[in-house]
Amino acid sequence: MEGTPKQGMTRRKFVEGAAVAAVTAGLPAKAASARRGKRSAAAAESASPGIRHAVHHASGIPLGGIGAGTIEIRPDGGFHDWLIFNLGAWAPQQPEHERVGGPDMGPDALAFFLRTQAGAEEPRVRRLSAMTDGNDLYSRGWARNVQAIDYDGRFPVARLSYVDDTLPIEASAAFYAPFIPHDADVSMTPGFYAVFTLKNTSNQTVEVSLLGRLRNPLAWSAGDRKRANAIRQDGDTTFLTMRTTAESEHKSTLGSLGLSVTGGQASWILGEFPEYLGNAAWLGGRFGRPTPSYLNGFRAEGRLPSLPGDVSPARMAFDPAHATQEAVDIALRYPVFDDLRQRMERVQPGWLSTDEGRSAFLNEANQYLNELAGDDRNGQGWGDAALCSSVKLAPGETREVVFTLGWHFPHHFSEQGAEMGHRYESRFADAEEVNRALATNAADWRSRAEAFADALWDTNLPDSMPLAWSGQLSTLAKCTWWTRDGRFAVWEGLGCCGFHTTDITYQGSFNILALFPELQKAQMRMGAEFQRDDGRVHHFFTPDLFHVDNGFDRVDMNPQFVMLAARDYLWTGDKDYLRVLWPHVRRAMASTDLLDADRDGLPDHDTRRNTYDAWDFSGIPAYIASLWLGALAAAERIATELGETADAARFRAALEKGAKSFDEKLWNGEYYSLLVDGARRDECCMSDQLSGQWFTSLMGLPVPLPLDRVLGALKAVAKHNFSPESGLVNAAYPANRAAHFPTYGNLQATANWTGIEYAIASMMMDFGLTEQGLAVVESVDDRYRRAGRLWNHVECGDHYYRAMSSWALLLAAAGFKVDVPAASLTVTPPFAPPLRAPWFASAAWGTLNVGRRSLELRCQSGEMTLKSIRTSVRARSAAVGGQPVSATATKEGSLTVLTFAEPIVLRAGAVLKVSA
Repeated sequence: MEGTPKQGMTRRKFVEGAAVAAVTAGLPAKAASARRGKRSAAAAESASPGIRHAVHHASGIPLGGIGAGTIEIRPDGGFHDWLIFNLGAWAPQQPEHERVGGPDMGPDALAFFLRTQAGAEEPRVRRLSAMTDGNDLYSRGWARNVQAIDYDGRFPVARLSYVDDTLPIEASAAFYAPFIPHDADVSMTPGFYAVFTLKNTSNQTVEVSLLGRLRNPLAWSAGDRKRANAIRQDGDTTFLTMRTTAESEHKSTLGSLGLSVTGGQASWILGEFPEYLGNAAWLGGRFGRPTPSYLNGFRAEGRLPSLPGDVSPARMAFDPAHATQEAVDIALRYPVFDDLRQRMERVQPGWLSTDEGRSAFLNEANQYLNELAGDDRNGQGWGDAALCSSVKLAPGETREVVFTLGWHFPHHFSEQGAEMGHRYESRFADAEEVNRALATNAADWRSRAEAFADALWDTNLPDSMPLAWSGQLSTLAKCTWWTRDGRFAVWEGLGCCGFHTTDITYQGSFNILALFPELQKAQMRMGAEFQRDDGRVHHFFTPDLFHVDNGFDRVDMNPQFVMLAARDYLWTGDKDYLRVLWPHVRRAMASTDLLDADRDGLPDHDTRRNTYDAWDFSGIPAYIASLWLGALAAAERIATELGETADAARFRAALEKGAKSFDEKLWNGEYYSLLVDGARRDECCMSDQLSGQWFTSLMGLPVPLPLDRVLGALKAVAKHNFSPESGLVNAAYPANRAAHFPTYGNLQATANWTGIEYAIASMMMDFGLTEQGLAVVESVDDRYRRAGRLWNHVECGDHYYRAMSSWALLLAAAGFKVDVPAASLTVTPPFAPPLRAPWFASAAWGTLNVGRRSLELRCQSGEMTLKSIRTSVRARSAAVGGQPVSATATKEGSLTVLTFAEPIVLRAGAVLKVSA
């Protein structure tokens, strides 16, 4: 029929399509479409309309700012895990007076509805959701879910395509926060965008309305919540803001929250009871038992009533005996009573202009209030709101409607009682300011955030790779505290253990350094303040960022601290930072050196406690000894940079001695043994046996061990510790090796820690074992995809910090090693050309293309100065922006080093090309 939506989808195809949202979550759009097409074809050939059920995806892209809290948009279209308050898993350590239950903010606390009407056809209302909860199949069966959602999650952007062949339009949305590399101030914004794209696919004009409904959580535990909502219009943007003037002992939810919409004609509900803005209760009695709801008017008119009621009517008492028009007008400030008026006018037009009608209206309004507010005359339940945009689309026309959600909850407490606040207070006074900033800067912030998301996936490597290095950035958004005074740290696990755990920062902070170097350096300086007098480095901060635990006995943290300091310096060139940390580096090195009783260059006693805290070591463990070698290499470079020549020489000599002892004492002919303790030798094969060499190689320092043995150890790990079904476990005994306690069967030895899996996979790639490394990454991807947790990896708690080591995959895949003090860059990808991948340094980022005879380094943002570049391409010449630059080519083993006659500065838009 002319002008109607597409009618080609059979019921069988629809049922199959309904499962697609879960099955294809996390896939690029074209891959999702391909899978969907195959499944639809298979379903069409099936004899029965069966349902293929896939796992429910329990993670998604977190929307919010660094240290500002987040909300997750998941593949079901719901908004989960409201960690924007100073409550719950995001802030479990609260003073006793703040320990109260949190607001009822489930996945439908923010919900979007779509209405379409083509010509004279019946309007169609769809909830932009695939959730089973929240549907009113009793009273509003027409307010249906869309048939399915195709979800493409690429941090920081989630793109949702709403599949519904009964609509005359195509609708999609992109949800994202302004997470922008090298712009921490913008990236801490407590809010996000919801950008809806609407395309008319029919041959007649379609009226389209988008509605966002928001629950009001303010002053959740206050006796009188004193909530007042406001509407402001500025040009094409309408701002709806929830505020409170309540005073409460429990301050965690005191603040503001708001929506804005840009595009189309705006309308709103300034405030209402949740029953009216939900699946409504049965109200009243004299005129039957209606279920008034905002969706009724939305369906009928495609807009909201835009009435002026901005504070709760709960304390009102209407007197039917004095039925004045003024009393009626006061009630009609609120949609729930206007709904009553419309019913009365429909049945008895003009009745409200009579004393009898007004009396009947006020009597029924009182009954409504009694049922909505009950004994609660402080208006506890009132304050939910909605914002709507309406547009008309000509045939084939596409329009964009942009919503933003902003929040401002400044009362963030330490368990010790002090109010820590949030760094975002330095930029925003309330939620309206947040939304104004989002709206005002939309063109800039959106383009930069989208460019970042797209760049992370701009690679010809398998999808499991960009999903790994981009997906775990969700933890950086979700698990960070950034306090009012500038202290910053990452939870070890969401609400678990503590903050800035040294042995986890060691693996998980590569991306923080690359994207927001000032935050990584702030963590390190904060940790250094708590170094013990004997040189032992802190374990983690708890319960806030002013106190640490007593985990100083862990012997892996000192060398890790030293390597972190060196890496941060090599990536930033910040010599002031290095000078601040140098005394702490010296004390850390001296403390670990005391563990070498026989002076062979390796720690050999008090080596029990470490990051594998349920798995004790003894004697000389390969893991601990390898970290020590890495620390010696890092400390030598630090001392050299600071002109401490005596210390540099001492560290170099110790490294040579230690490397020789490491090889002689721990090599067993196939790999490095787990440990040697006097006459006892444990031949367990540990995946992390060369952790120190993994780290130092990624930062471009030479590995002091024989290359053939490093490769042999990695091949043994791939052989004994990995299978596609089991993934990479932390340790395993080969069949021909004797097992020992406490290692055999230990839960941490036999566990999958994705932070270690990613680290070892990146080391395999870094040393040329690309197939083995990719196999590990593919196994992790498959395991977490089947579990529905692509963006939530676990270890000790959810969203575990260590899994952010996935960024090392990006570094290893490109062979990207930067040395800012020397203005030198190494690009030696282990994958056969052509290779395309993104690159990120601490002050610039862009894309990389490596061919057999050329290398292109494109700078998309920031600035990077280079005096030389080391590459596996046999380069002889260089050009910037197509203009030749003078350079001298020399050989360094199998690599070519191009040294530029004058330093070149790569800025946004510039391309450096080196070629044969």
